[in-house]
Amino acid sequence: MACQPDSSGPKSFGPVAPYYDELMKAVPYRMWSSYYLLLLAHQDVHPKSLLDVCCGTGSMSELLLREGFEVAGFDLSEGMIREAKRKAKSRKMPIDYWVADATNFELGRRFDAAFSFFDSLNNILEPELLQNAFHSVARHLPAGASWIFDLNTAYAFREQMFDQESSRANSKLRYKWVGEWNESTKKIVVRMKFWFRDQEFMEIHEQRAYDHDDVVAMLEKAGFGSIRAFHSYTLNPPRHKSDRIHYTAIRL
Repeated sequence: MACQPDSSGPKSFGPVAPYYDELMKAVPYRMWSSYYLLLLAHQDVHPKSLLDVCCGTGSMSELLLREGFEVAGFDLSEGMIREAKRKAKSRKMPIDYWVADATNFELGRRFDAAFSFFDSLNNILEPELLQNAFHSVARHLPAGASWIFDLNTAYAFREQMFDQESSRANSKLRYKWVGEWNESTKKIVVRMKFWFRDQEFMEIHEQRAYDHDDVVAMLEKAGFGSIRAFHSYTLNPPRHKSDRIHYTAIRL
């Protein structure tokens, strides 16, 4: 999901937005939402209202609304928010969505908890901007509120986990992705080519890996405590080969 403006090439999360749910149809959103609920229970936090940071087309928001939460979300991509609003309207789901930049947003209200899933924050390419994002989230949370998010690790990028291809002739959406990792900048550029029926389009996505200690320091600076990190989708600590880490924190 889009979190930061991108001027490096074809617009990120632009052309793909109408097809994003088709691209993600194999993603275990129900498992993700269950894991989110597990992490909330682990924090002993019981929110009523949730903010979905970099919400994409709102699939997680919809599942959590069905769990009984009040949910709102935002994303930088106008196309993704357009899809999210279309889905919510057609399904008569009372979810507020906005177009906003995670590094500097103001929604005019507070929430009991905030979350961001599927490495959305890796799209923020500079440490000072990730720090700004944590501050922005903190402004929208009262003391005692939960902030949960995940990040891809440098290990995932080194192991070329972004190099993916789906070329089955019967697939509605076919694609080929190739990532180029730069160890010195801790950034990866992923060139994505898509084919949908007789249409072909391309996007270029860029992500950055962040060191664990730096993430913790940024969270503390933004006013968060009780910071925990987990090997994703478990309650185990991260390990050397963790490709994704989930963080939990409490607003002080």
